[in-house]
Amino acid sequence: MKAFVFVCLLMMGLMGVATPRRHHKAQSNRLPVALYYEALCPYCMDFVTTQLGPSMLRLDRLPYTDLKLVPYGNARHDDDGNVDCQHGVNECELNAWHGCILEHHEIAESLKLIACMMRGKKNRLDKCADRYKINVDDVKNCKKTRNINDILEKYSEETAKVPFPGVPAIALDNIYDENVSANLTENFDAFFCESYKEKFNKVLDNCQ
Repeated sequence: MKAFVFVCLLMMGLMGVATPRRHHKAQSNRLPVALYYEALCPYCMDFVTTQLGPSMLRLDRLPYTDLKLVPYGNARHDDDGNVDCQHGVNECELNAWHGCILEHHEIAESLKLIACMMRGKKNRLDKCADRYKINVDDVKNCKKTRNINDILEKYSEETAKVPFPGVPAIALDNIYDENVSANLTENFDAFFCESYKEKFNKVLDNCQ
């Protein structure tokens, strides 16, 4: 049965259905998961802080996951070629901060910082960095020396390959499927555990 979830919907209708996208090849015994999101989408904020973050970090799924975060969501380019985000200028700023984090830190540190930042609607980088004792000078330099269009360009290109109707959108095992994404959004850890067992014939610790 198809699961129904709330998502931050596209501001414009889909221009057609594209073929499912595929990511780079995952490491052995790691299940690829890609999250397409935007910083101020309330459903994205809830998903990252209450499901993805706890699953990957507290339940220790990250060593078994090839996790990719793509902070762009429903953004578009305006007539001048500038990024126009669904929730305004502040979201573009935060998406760019997330992009700089992802460029300069490995995924565990990145997820800690991003999940912490998504508990609020403003830049909480310093507070989150202090909490986890992570040096973010490189992140600050990235944001200071580059413009938003440049930082978000590769995330725009990644997002354009995926025909999702809204975010959060999740691709599992290199394939985006709307029903699978909905199931993951509703109950991420349980569905991840089930999918991992099916692919690798292994039950992870603390999986129900």
